[in-house]
Amino acid sequence: MGYQIVAIEREYATGGQDIGARVGEMLGIPCYGRDILQMAAQEWNTKAEYIEHLEENFTNSLLYSIGMAARAAGQGDGLTEEGRLFLTENQIVERLAMEGRCVFVGRCAGWALRERTDVLNVFIYANHEYRMRRAVESYGISEKEAQSVLKRFDKRRSGFYEANTARKWRDRQYYHMMLDSSKLGVEVCAKMIAQFL
Repeated sequence: MGYQIVAIEREYATGGQDIGARVGEMLGIPCYGRDILQMAAQEWNTKAEYIEHLEENFTNSLLYSIGMAARAAGQGDGLTEEGRLFLTENQIVERLAMEGRCVFVGRCAGWALRERTDVLNVFIYANHEYRMRRAVESYGISEKEAQSVLKRFDKRRSGFYEANTARKWRDRQYYHMMLDSSKLGVEVCAKMIAQFL
């Protein structure tokens, strides 16, 4: 059957979202990223900003860690609001994957779909200079702030991933492909991923 789904995790300012979108365009399939956050907000009948706020609290939440430990020990669902949000996002990812071939960027999609054998898990990284330049040129971040923004977003992404999956975000054993976008470029990365599908 081969790969039907792509799940991309990425460092900040590596072009991961652009790569995912380009793969979707090449194959004529949908690409989901922030859309999942929007869908979760609709299911919760709240604003996307509130969902984003909960996600930011994920990595710093002692209550979330306690809740996960309680759930693992079989003591009720033991989940905080943040934990329930993660489960909601997982359910959305699973539903979208059931609809057919697609690309996911972030949202721990590879972990959510870990039982499936048709998911290509990809990690996009890049060298520091490339990321700094991209943060300034593509995202309009000042050169003065770029360094701290890179650190903050990477910490948030790795914390979100690790708090929810109990896996190390950059651990290569969880990925089929790890691509350096600073060496390959967005287009070549997208072509390489698309070829696997």
